[in-house]
Amino acid sequence: MTPDSRVATRYRKTNEFQLSATVLARPAILVLATAFCAAAFGEPPRIKNIKIAVENPTGESRPGSNVVLQISDIKKLAPDFTPGSEIVTATEASTVEEDARVLAVTELPSQVDGLERETKADELAFQIDLKPHQTRIVTIPYGEVDRIWRLRSEYPRRTNALFSRKIEGVGWESERNAFRVYFDKRNGIDIYGKRRPSMQLEMFASPEYDYHDESPEGRDVYRVGNAIGVGSIAAILNGKIERVADVKDRQWRIVSAGPVRSIVDLTYTGWNLGGQQLNLKSRITIWAGEYGFTHSISVEGQVPGALITGVPLKSHAPLTRLETSKTAGLSGIATWGEQVVNPGSAEQDFVPGSNIGLAIILPSAEIADVSDDDLNHLVKLNLDAGKASWYVMASWDQNGTNRMTGSGNRIERGSASSYVLPYDGINSREAFLAKVADEAARIATPVRVTILDHSPAPQSAPADTLGAHPAKSYRRAIELLAQQVDRTAQKWQPIISSNSTGSFTSANGKGFFTEGDNESGEWKPNDGFYWTGSFWVGELWKLYASTHDEKYRRWAELWGSRLLGQEMEQNHDAGFLYYYSSATGFDLTHEQKLRESAVHAGGRLAELYNPVTHLISTWEPKGDETIIDTMMNLQLLWWLSHQNNDPRWREIATNHALRSAEWLVRPDGSVIQSVHYNPGDNRQEFDLAGGPSNKRPSLVKISNDAKPGEWVFSHNHQGYSADTSWSRGAGWALYGFAVAAAETHDPKLLAADEKVAEFVLENLPSDSVPWYDMLDEGVHFRNRDSSAGAIMAGGLLRLSELTQDRDRAARYRAAAQRMVESLIDNYLTPVGASDKTPPGVLRHGSSIRPNDGSLIYGQYYLFEDLLWLDAHGIARRTAD
Repeated sequence: MTPDSRVATRYRKTNEFQLSATVLARPAILVLATAFCAAAFGEPPRIKNIKIAVENPTGESRPGSNVVLQISDIKKLAPDFTPGSEIVTATEASTVEEDARVLAVTELPSQVDGLERETKADELAFQIDLKPHQTRIVTIPYGEVDRIWRLRSEYPRRTNALFSRKIEGVGWESERNAFRVYFDKRNGIDIYGKRRPSMQLEMFASPEYDYHDESPEGRDVYRVGNAIGVGSIAAILNGKIERVADVKDRQWRIVSAGPVRSIVDLTYTGWNLGGQQLNLKSRITIWAGEYGFTHSISVEGQVPGALITGVPLKSHAPLTRLETSKTAGLSGIATWGEQVVNPGSAEQDFVPGSNIGLAIILPSAEIADVSDDDLNHLVKLNLDAGKASWYVMASWDQNGTNRMTGSGNRIERGSASSYVLPYDGINSREAFLAKVADEAARIATPVRVTILDHSPAPQSAPADTLGAHPAKSYRRAIELLAQQVDRTAQKWQPIISSNSTGSFTSANGKGFFTEGDNESGEWKPNDGFYWTGSFWVGELWKLYASTHDEKYRRWAELWGSRLLGQEMEQNHDAGFLYYYSSATGFDLTHEQKLRESAVHAGGRLAELYNPVTHLISTWEPKGDETIIDTMMNLQLLWWLSHQNNDPRWREIATNHALRSAEWLVRPDGSVIQSVHYNPGDNRQEFDLAGGPSNKRPSLVKISNDAKPGEWVFSHNHQGYSADTSWSRGAGWALYGFAVAAAETHDPKLLAADEKVAEFVLENLPSDSVPWYDMLDEGVHFRNRDSSAGAIMAGGLLRLSELTQDRDRAARYRAAAQRMVESLIDNYLTPVGASDKTPPGVLRHGSSIRPNDGSLIYGQYYLFEDLLWLDAHGIARRTAD
């Protein structure tokens, strides 16, 4: 018999797995289905996934449904599965096909438990919310410990278990209630009631704390007295109750005390019952959010008389027998009434008007009889092969009266961090019996689990990229992108023309765009030219350079004119905005106004440069933050150094690149997006959101003693977390350091770029188009980022010309070509003959989680890559 909670999911596989289950954990049919997995090439995935479907078969909502998977069953499907190196996520999708389209998942707190030995994992447990008749797809990613634990969240503790002499035994708790067993000859189970949904056992067990006193948290609210306790185990022999008192040995073990459930084993060896020697084991299981626990027993030896459980008999809490049509095969007993003991260690009388409900739910077949004695409502048990299991519930009418979150309004500056939520407890007999009936219904009809894979697989790329698609030549891809440019320019020319040049800023004016729709190919309008406006202008200049068609020059000048005069108002993106527009345009036209614009933009970068830190501040002069993106903005400074032969531009760019290599590239080659430092004023408060100091929504205090110019901390604006690697940031680094190494011939910059390149190549998925976060691998954010792939390819192509190792150079070039070819075959429309999206749309870029669409900078860099390959006379590869 399994000892899991009353709705813990049990399953079996036909002809392969055979599992036993009690009525309190009824078996659900587990069906095998096949999920599509694209054939992999290149580096093997670091993370694989197991897909399952969890179904609520009832018409009732099932929040917090408990699911238990056997580790042995998982390993039959995935022999390389390592317990403790997994995450559980879920979507609202009901099919694998729907699930594949979901961009961001919900992580479910989970835990692995060793039921019999601490060193051997037996079960994976988690909870999931289910609507009536809902099926949800659950994914279990697993893999390298280092990677999984970068991605796995810290789960709030919602259950606990401990042993303490202070509480006279073993205790277990959820947010709703805490229980303890007097681990002595009494062997009775008692209740601590909770006003606040928090973990309180450690407080109750602390030295000299009096848990009988009134408290806004909770207290000892019940007096067991000489009764057997709440859901305890005892025996009745010759009409007399026999406690589990006369034993040779009494041992306890905390099996687990996790965020999802806690399990306690109580073992009694040599219980002398009427001259018979019995070995008894109790297993207590309590799940997060529950009012009660499952008590499962197993007995070795012949039981004289009968084993019993029950609840204390109180005169003001009459008994109710439980029999409902919803819970066929289950029954039990319940009481509700004034049985809350007064505060104080004397535990005298009861609190008038305050009520406690108690209940025991168990299979009807396990009930031999229900009767009363002077102190107890008793349930005589029928054992099945020496085993039985029942669910024990308790509810104090003060549960949830102090649902306070946070304390003292000091957790986060500017956040109302301390508040009390509405009461959500049970304050009437009718409400308690309804809750008992709901719990019984969950026991009678647990959720169903279906494994959807025959073998684990990496998270799939977007569905419209999968399968075999006709290969496109580089020239054909260039033609498709040109078609897209023509359509866009013709549609948007009237819009940009209707707004005067002087009306434009980075945040005002109509006629620019950044993101587009994957299906329609239509761009969404920006307010202003944003940081991205020059990529469109740059693409127009590239087309003019390659075709000499005057329409592209006219369009480039039209859009580019809206950027002029705004140079000194920009942040570090002055480099992006005016290198691709003004500098590139000057190279082709030699118009002095474009050169002057580029010089002004370089002056803005120089203004942002801090000689104390050797870095260009991202947002404002004397700022405290620099991000990896700025490596790309150095292109404007390198260009100016060639134009003016002024060493100032080269010095700023070189210093920034060297410090970025030191602070923003980790030893393994992964890339940090943002670094904060002491800019010279010894500041202690920093803005994590980015932006000028007068618009800081998220100031945090970071105490530090860094000297001027020294590092304080790092973080990522994008990507999954502060210690993962945002893929577009890795692309900025790969491209930016390649340009810097080419300009300076500094071996430190070349080494940094090669380090980033190796990391990138080791962490690409099978189709070479990176995930939004390279370490996340689609675990939490399932966006691919085609823009990051295009940027990375450009960096690898440039790096292939710098490295002195011929084999490495060939590897970098081949990897870049593989990226470009995957992008143009699988992400650039048309993808297949049935693709209805207009031609030349580069799908599946991710501007920020969890957006998914075309991106103007992805389009620009792919176009640049293709022109580079064409200019270098490089033919498409035939095969890997």
